[in-house]
Amino acid sequence: MVLIFPFIGILLSVIDIFINKPFSAKVFPGIIFYAAGYTLIAAFCFVAFLGVLSLFVNLEKPNGKFSKFYNAVVSFTLKIALSACNAKVNVEGTEKIPEGRFVLIQNHKAMFDPIASIAFLGKYEIGFITKPENFRLPIINKFMHRICCIPIDRENARNAVKSINAAAENVKNNICSMAIYPEGTRNKAEGMLPFHAGSFKIATKSGAPIVVSTVEGTELVRKNAPFKRTVINLRICEVISSEEVLSSTTAGLSEKARKIMCDYLGISEE
Repeated sequence: MVLIFPFIGILLSVIDIFINKPFSAKVFPGIIFYAAGYTLIAAFCFVAFLGVLSLFVNLEKPNGKFSKFYNAVVSFTLKIALSACNAKVNVEGTEKIPEGRFVLIQNHKAMFDPIASIAFLGKYEIGFITKPENFRLPIINKFMHRICCIPIDRENARNAVKSINAAAENVKNNICSMAIYPEGTRNKAEGMLPFHAGSFKIATKSGAPIVVSTVEGTELVRKNAPFKRTVINLRICEVISSEEVLSSTTAGLSEKARKIMCDYLGISEE
């Protein structure tokens, strides 16, 4: 995916050289020189394009609609980023994802968890619950807003409840599906952190099924990039039906989802 910019650079350099200069033995070195320049120009233009798109987003305006266009741009951009980091994402089990809206839960090992999920599950129109700091990032915050990501302040219980309720409304009103990391933060140790049962209120309040997912390998990307290949395994494990969601407590759902994840990851539930 990341080779799109060198490809554009080489194509433009060949056109430039053969239009403006006669064929000679110096053409090949010229192509290399021109290609490098055009590659940088292509990459710069793409970043500028993202910046221009961000100008059309007002963070103060309530986001009542999931933008398919911005979602496509985000998915494409994140695939480029993963490719640049020499990361390959294997996705399994998407046939289990139900029709209609759902709540996606996943273990959380690194910043590349949502990057891989948004990039390769983008067609399912999923907004993510994320930490408030991410909404302070220029340009990125605008795109997050248009794909219905919601910041959650876990240090403030009242604000956290508002975020959970807003996410549930997105699912219930068919605006988009929502994803949350029930561990609450990135887990840098082995196994999984205890789950926050309150995360599952998005499902109980909206009556939507829960898609239980695991991701492996994302914690290695920063260490390996860009010279060593990192394989990320993104797996859809099981789906907890709407009927079971509505008849269960958040504590019960949390326990079941955690057991499913542990089984698929091959780790202890403790």
